[in-house]
Amino acid sequence: MRVNFLCKGVLTVAMLCVALAALPAFATANQPGAGTLKAGKGAFASDASSLLQQVRNDAHRVRNDADQLEARLREPLLNDWESDGSLLERMRARVNAMDKLLLQLRMNHSKALPWQQQAIERIGPSVVNLTDTTEDAMATLKNNQEHIYASNLGGLADHMYEEAKVIDQAIGDLEKSTNAGHGG
Repeated sequence: MRVNFLCKGVLTVAMLCVALAALPAFATANQPGAGTLKAGKGAFASDASSLLQQVRNDAHRVRNDADQLEARLREPLLNDWESDGSLLERMRARVNAMDKLLLQLRMNHSKALPWQQQAIERIGPSVVNLTDTTEDAMATLKNNQEHIYASNLGGLADHMYEEAKVIDQAIGDLEKSTNAGHGG
């Protein structure tokens, strides 16, 4: 029993090292708009649309990952805390990318178009909630590796799904209403 526990500990450390080593490359790859802001007040509208689309894409991916995590937690044969941890790490990287993009958007809020300003204001609280919930999920998994079913990880995954959905829909709805108002 003690050897099995020791092996799990070594495996956990190894998996964490691999995940942490891959995280910078993953986070950079998910931020193609970082550092590409154009100078000038009028030019930011195009950049803001691109940044908002990146946030929306990341929200959609987090939503899919949260759905996958929730499904895994309902199926005992799929339960593997190491795989769940890897999935949560991927979600955390996406949420952190959304945080950085939102910061860029907030710093240039006054240069954005009115619908973009509205989107920035609407998604802000959901990105904060998503960040907090992701950290709660990571802590829950860490503290309940042997008893995942007894934890509230499924509820946290559901909450992450809902917050990501709010972000995705808020940006999409505002974009659609603006395009409809301009004939296309």
